[in-house]
Amino acid sequence: MAQTLRFFGSRRIYGVGGDFAANLITAFEDELDICPSSNEMHAGFTACGQAEVEGLGVCLTTYTVGSLPCVSAAALALTEKLPVIFISGAPGESEINHMALHHTVSSCSTWRSEYDAALESFKALGIRSERLQGQRNPGQPNVAGEHFFRLVAHAYLNKEPVFIEVPRDLVADKTQAIEFPPSLCQLPQEVFLLKGVSLVARQVVEKLLAANKPLLYLGEKAKLNKELLAVVKRFCHQYQIPYTTTWFAKGVLDEFEPLSLGAYNGVFTDEQVRNYIENEVDYVLEVATSIYQLDTNTAFDTGTHLLNDFENKTILKGTSQLEKDLIGIFEQLLSADIPVFDFTPPKSTGGELFADEKIDFHNLTRVLNSLQSLDQRAYVYFPEIGNSYFASYSLKTRMSSLGRSWLTNPWYAAMGTSLPYARAACKQLQQLGAGKAATENDVAVVITGDGGFNFQLNDLIHFLRDDLSVIIIYMRNDIFHLGKNSDAEIYHCSDKNFDVISLVKAYGGEGKRCSTVAGFRDYFSACADENSGIKLIEVPASLEEQYQCREISLLNLYIKARNGIPQAVIDWNEIKR
Repeated sequence: MAQTLRFFGSRRIYGVGGDFAANLITAFEDELDICPSSNEMHAGFTACGQAEVEGLGVCLTTYTVGSLPCVSAAALALTEKLPVIFISGAPGESEINHMALHHTVSSCSTWRSEYDAALESFKALGIRSERLQGQRNPGQPNVAGEHFFRLVAHAYLNKEPVFIEVPRDLVADKTQAIEFPPSLCQLPQEVFLLKGVSLVARQVVEKLLAANKPLLYLGEKAKLNKELLAVVKRFCHQYQIPYTTTWFAKGVLDEFEPLSLGAYNGVFTDEQVRNYIENEVDYVLEVATSIYQLDTNTAFDTGTHLLNDFENKTILKGTSQLEKDLIGIFEQLLSADIPVFDFTPPKSTGGELFADEKIDFHNLTRVLNSLQSLDQRAYVYFPEIGNSYFASYSLKTRMSSLGRSWLTNPWYAAMGTSLPYARAACKQLQQLGAGKAATENDVAVVITGDGGFNFQLNDLIHFLRDDLSVIIIYMRNDIFHLGKNSDAEIYHCSDKNFDVISLVKAYGGEGKRCSTVAGFRDYFSACADENSGIKLIEVPASLEEQYQCREISLLNLYIKARNGIPQAVIDWNEIKR
C-alpha cells in the first residue's frame, strides 16, 4: 500500500490514530510521513487541500468513529473532483462473529451486528467504497495489494475520492506481488473514442478567422489537469487571445498576465472587464466548464451571466478521461493557420486608497492587490467560506510555485477548511522552498472571519510543530454575517473580550490589530518580508453597508431574497432586470 501511494506521488498521509488503524500506521511509518490532525474531519479537509496542490490526497482514520466524521470531507472531494484516498482501519476478518465490537454502529437494543455502516455511508454519496479482503481458500492468492492499486488508480484517473477499509489482520498477511507501470503516464486508461477532433478544431478555426475580438472562457474541470492548462496557455499566448475563468477556476491562470481578464461572473465582475466581455467580445471559446450549470458560478440566477447564452460560442466540455479530447483539439489548433489578434486589456478603476482610511471588506482586496503588484513572489490565498470567500473574487492572483494561487472549496462550500487547506499547501511550499531564503518563497495568506476561524484554530498546533509560515487576515465582527436574517443567538460566534492575538502567541505566533490602510499595509509587508511562522492581522470589520464589498452586499441580498424577505425579493428582482 505504501509503495502504491508513493508511485502516485504521495509522500504524506493526514489522519488521526486509533486501535483499528494501528497496524496500518506501523506499516506506513518507515515509508511515508504520517501527519497528525486535530480531528478526523480536518484530516479529511487537509487531504483535500493536499490533492489540490500535490495531485493526490490521503487520509487515514480508525474504524467508523474515525471514518464517519470524514464523510463531509469526502463529499467535498467528490463535489470539487479531488482524488482523495480515504483509508480506514477495520476489525480483522477473524474478529467478525456474533459479538458486537466497539466502534460499530449498534446499540444495546440491536439484534444483529452491523459492520458496514461507514462503507454504506460513503457509498450513499456515490463514492466507490470497498473493504479489502484476504485469502478465501487454500492455494488462492491474496490479491488485496493489486486491488488497492486499482482503487487508487481509479481515484487518480477519474479525479474523485475512494473509501477503503482495511481489516487490521490483513496488514501482516502476504499478498501477491505487483509490478508497477514504468510511470504514471503509462497507467491503463480508457480508450479514446472521439472521432470528430479534427472537425471540432476546424470549426473553431473558422470561427476565429471570422472574429475580431475572441475570448477563451476556462472552467473548473481544467484545474487539476496540468497538460490541458499547458496547451490552453500556449494557445492563448500564440494567438494573443485573452482569457477569463469561471469563479470556480479562479487562480489556475496568472491574472497578472496582460491576456488575463480575471474571473467572470456576470454582475459580480469588475465593471470595466464586464463591459469588455459583454459588449466588445464577438466570439467565445468555452472550455472545460461544468456539465450542469451551478448557481454560484452563474451569477446566482440574476440573468446577468451573459456568457451562458452568448450567441457566437463554441463549447468544449470534455467528456474523456483526463480531458484527452480537449487536449487533442488544442494540439490541432496550435498548428492551425490562425492570425495573431490585437488585444488591449481594459483598464480597471479600483479607486484611490488613502493611508488613514478604514481598512475593511470594502477595500481589503484593493490593498492586497496593490501589495501583490509590487511583489514578484505569489501570494497564495486561502479564503474561508463566508464573507472572506466572496470578497476574495476581487483579488488579483499571481501564479505560484504550486501551480495555484487561490484555494478553497467554492462549490461544496464547507466552512472550517481554510486552515486545513493552508496546512497542506504550506507543507508543499516549505518543501519546494527548501534551501531558499524566506524572501524568495511564495507567501501563504489565509483570509477568514472570526466564525470560521474559531472552530478550526486548533490546526495551528500543526503549523507550530512543522514550522510552517502563514499570514492570517482575521476579519473580526464577532458574528456570522453572510446570510444573517435576524439577531438570533446562533449568529453570535465570538465575544468582544476574546483576545485572538494572545491565543496566536500561545501557538508560537504573533499578531497585530490594524484598523487603517497604512497600518495594514505596513504590517502585512513586514510579515511577508519575514515569511516565517504564524502571523495574524486582526481587522475590526463593521456590519455597516458602506464597508461591505460588492460581492458581499449582493450575496446577502440574494440569500435574503431566496429566504423570502419581501424587500429583498423586490430589490433582487430589480437587479435581475
